[in-house]
Amino acid sequence: MINKDAGHLNGNSKSILSSSFFNVIKMFSSLVFPVITFAYASRILGDVGIGQVNFAKSIVSYFVMFAMLGMNYYGTREGAKLRNDRDAFSKFAHEMLLINGITTAIAYALLLISLLCVPKLQEYRTLLLISSAAILLQGLGLEWMYQAIEEYRYIAIRSVVFQLIALAALFLFVRDKDDVIPYGVITVLAGSGSYLFNFLNARKYIQFKRYDHYEIRRHLKPIFWLFAMAVSIELYTVLDSTMLGFLKGDAAVGRYTAAVKVNKMVVHLITAAGSVLIPRLSFYIRHHEGNKLNQLLETFYNYVFLISVPAAIGLFMLSDDIIVIFSGNGFASAGLTMKILTPIILVITFSIMTNQQTLIPMGKEKLMLIATSAGAVVNFALNSFLIPLYAENGAAAATVAAETAVAVISFLNIRRYFDIKKVFCGYWQYWVAAIPIPIIVSLIRLLRLRCAAETTVAIAVSAACYFCMLLWLKNPFLLELNRKLLAHKV
Repeated sequence: MINKDAGHLNGNSKSILSSSFFNVIKMFSSLVFPVITFAYASRILGDVGIGQVNFAKSIVSYFVMFAMLGMNYYGTREGAKLRNDRDAFSKFAHEMLLINGITTAIAYALLLISLLCVPKLQEYRTLLLISSAAILLQGLGLEWMYQAIEEYRYIAIRSVVFQLIALAALFLFVRDKDDVIPYGVITVLAGSGSYLFNFLNARKYIQFKRYDHYEIRRHLKPIFWLFAMAVSIELYTVLDSTMLGFLKGDAAVGRYTAAVKVNKMVVHLITAAGSVLIPRLSFYIRHHEGNKLNQLLETFYNYVFLISVPAAIGLFMLSDDIIVIFSGNGFASAGLTMKILTPIILVITFSIMTNQQTLIPMGKEKLMLIATSAGAVVNFALNSFLIPLYAENGAAAATVAAETAVAVISFLNIRRYFDIKKVFCGYWQYWVAAIPIPIIVSLIRLLRLRCAAETTVAIAVSAACYFCMLLWLKNPFLLELNRKLLAHKV
């Protein structure tokens, strides 16, 4: 971390393995705790109550997006370049906070205007105002700063603590189907409450002193490019819930939320380790360390393929069981929606690695904007057609199509800068190793175990068989990963 006396950070001081470990813990807490809370809340509030909260969150997410202006990407990338100079790093942080302060004020003004002008939103006034606390908290949060200096240990501990507090609050205050407002408060606490501590803790890493001259203007152009990218991402990742709410009501949003939550949890767990790459890749790019950069990218692309292939196949086979375990029998009809969504595990993990963890550190956000804009157009067009006909299943199909479009364009973009064919040459091994998974799941179902036991056994046996198959195929990445883990460094 930043040396508090000298104000320096050694670019190689934190191993990728250590950073990835703590970031996976953080991501695990940020996803698994919501899964636990959702599993409890869905049984108490039902699909309508869950739908109300998630519709309000989807609306507020647009204003959070505006307030942040893509600053997490920009701050992490540019902050990583300055982290060895505490004075320059502090000045940069001040400039980011000034921009955030202005955009946060505008975001609140736009939210209030929307509440006054859109009749549908007035039905959700209380939930929207509660959820809007995330706008201020994320603006103050300086999350990009902790990522730029690779303080993943602090981020992980802080996240786990707040998730535990939120979990305790859920069991205390959400007791019947009318407790929608307390659940809304708890979701904000779990998702954004920790950002207040980020701001209070920032004094350890940046100086809060006045600088004679702030260079706000030089940040605006790259930030606005990243903001345009954030808008396009938001459109094809949140638009489905928003359009479902307007066109089909709260119950459809609730069922869709249940189906998408597990798929997205798997995606984020797979890509969590890769998100630590942004500051490290930015550091390598600034210091012209091309060999280290290519080695690192090749390692993490293989890691993503290693996990995403069996995860997608396994989740497809177990969707009906998992949705019942996760949300209760009242959401059983969402099993089909969950099946439709499983391909996103393959395509999103690839596009996230390509765009957020490769193109952004390289300063190629314009290429990412092309891919995400195409995804937004596909998503909006298909949602408009499919949601009126097929409700949540239509939204799922539109999401898969949009994410596939993003992944294809991302592949075309990245091959200009990185030898992606070298990574894909061993891709077939992951699919061959995963062939037994459907057979294993089908055989275990013949045992007629309880739903939870059947799922647990199927996952354990399938995973063991998959990795044994890869070892039998002498998969070079798995063998190298095993060697590096035994050596305790990456």
